[in-house]
Amino acid sequence: MNPRQIIPDLALVLDSIASPTRLKMLKSLAQRRLGYSELAKAVGMNRDKDAGKFSYHLKKLLSSGLIEVDASVGKYTLSNKGVLILKHLERIEEELGGYSLMIVRRSDQLIEPFDKNKIVDALIKEAKLPPKLAREVASVAERKLIDLKIDYLTAPLIRELVNSILLDMGLEKYRHRLTRLGMPLYDVTRLLKKSFELKNWKIFLEESSGSITREYLLIGYLPREVAELHLSGRIDIYPISNWIFGLFSKRFNLDASNDISKIAAEVLEESLLIKRELRMSGSESQVCRLLEIIGDKIPEKRIISLDFSEKLIEHITMLSEGLRRKLGLLIDLRKIDVANVPQLTRHLDKLQAAYVLSFSDDVGFSSFLLDHFHAEIHSIVTLNLLGMALESRGDLDLMLSKIPRYMEAVFSIIDKGLDLSMRIRGSNSTYSLISISGLMEASKYLARDKTQVIEEAVEIAATILERISELASRGSGKIMVGGRCPKSAARRFKRIDTYRYGEKQLSNLLTDNPKSYSTVSLPPLSNLRDLDDWIEYVKKLAGYFNGGCAINIKVQKSMRTLKELLFRISGLEKVNQRSMIFFD
Repeated sequence: MNPRQIIPDLALVLDSIASPTRLKMLKSLAQRRLGYSELAKAVGMNRDKDAGKFSYHLKKLLSSGLIEVDASVGKYTLSNKGVLILKHLERIEEELGGYSLMIVRRSDQLIEPFDKNKIVDALIKEAKLPPKLAREVASVAERKLIDLKIDYLTAPLIRELVNSILLDMGLEKYRHRLTRLGMPLYDVTRLLKKSFELKNWKIFLEESSGSITREYLLIGYLPREVAELHLSGRIDIYPISNWIFGLFSKRFNLDASNDISKIAAEVLEESLLIKRELRMSGSESQVCRLLEIIGDKIPEKRIISLDFSEKLIEHITMLSEGLRRKLGLLIDLRKIDVANVPQLTRHLDKLQAAYVLSFSDDVGFSSFLLDHFHAEIHSIVTLNLLGMALESRGDLDLMLSKIPRYMEAVFSIIDKGLDLSMRIRGSNSTYSLISISGLMEASKYLARDKTQVIEEAVEIAATILERISELASRGSGKIMVGGRCPKSAARRFKRIDTYRYGEKQLSNLLTDNPKSYSTVSLPPLSNLRDLDDWIEYVKKLAGYFNGGCAINIKVQKSMRTLKELLFRISGLEKVNQRSMIFFD
């Protein structure tokens, strides 16, 4: 192309798209070829009444080369140049935030812009449609959805519409494969296959019932504005898959006077409804007897947490590998000589036994409070603090003003959950947690223009925690603030905010783990040279977590450094007895 033609050609293209009507014509032709009358109707014009106006717009697009006439059928269609221009236009509009998108609520707790290619992929993968036919069906579905003018679509609604289109087109054999059995037939088949391969029926039971519970909660139970906060990644509700009937964790007291067989039966029954941790408290002999009875019958992804003892270690070595993988040992630093801890942890590492260090027996392996008065955790609602900071464009005062709104939504969720749990389980010792994700990343972002970024970030983090803690104290009395959040929440926040703010901006903020926001609210210790400063930072922040505090240590665990470290940080017990130390 002659360089002199570039600017005139570009000017012609820009002039041709500088009209909402012509843009609408381009987008209509992106769906299918249209005749003169069909195209006029698509943009809301009458062929006869608006003939002059419509012809003017049509000539503009033809002269710029964005559309052309398909001589074989006598209809207008996008040219290759038109396809390219429209693609880039939609990307620019999306990035500028001015794109009028149809928003889809997905079944995996995300919201995203509507993309007809997702329908194409599903039709090819699930219904086994030929690619050309799948694209035709998807285009028809897109046009119908645009005409419906629904702000928020759901995956089941789209599936229902596609099913009706398949019926209209006489494609019943394909429609049958898209049938939902509480969840899509394809997903049910895949889940059954997985359960058979692993010889574990509990997988099918959990995931199928969890899918129904999740959809009901977000579509039929929670207020729309609260569900949208979860779907848009402002907050996260966990465990959402068994929120109605289940718990996050529970403490079981193995009293010597109780029948251990009955307790074991209760543990096995409850394990189906407890998402994460079964905390065992009792004598060594009772715990060992319980482990013998339950064997490897506890579902996957559960932790059976136990107080550490030498006798228990001997017993653990004789357990099946499957059961050993589910154990979590709590080493109470008040009951053991700190000098012996390095050798002990090396032994546990060789056994591949999971363990944490604690200052109390009133916490669980997950680092949350579990004592006689707070024996059950119903759920954890996590605040996306980094997303909140980015949404506030680095303005701390604006961010602090947003927190009460999110907290009100959190209270409504927690209160509903606790009320349900009380009616179903009848326990007065159930509580829920507010946790936070991305605290230190958000604080560093807010302190980015300061000279001493880390010191300022800690001060900002303390200010944010003070606001959250103060608001939480106004709750139902069954709400506490936890210093750790579920990994699934942190990863989901990252995925959603990547779409919202871009990969580049987030990668500059996520130096420790580019795939996830932080799950632990306190800054991790990764260098012993920073130990004194780190201890001061932890002391400033740890006291706000009345629901349990997680301390992450990333240094090499040599005998010498570990001894020095444990002696130096033992004073943190005075700041928060509910502290849990784990090594990453």
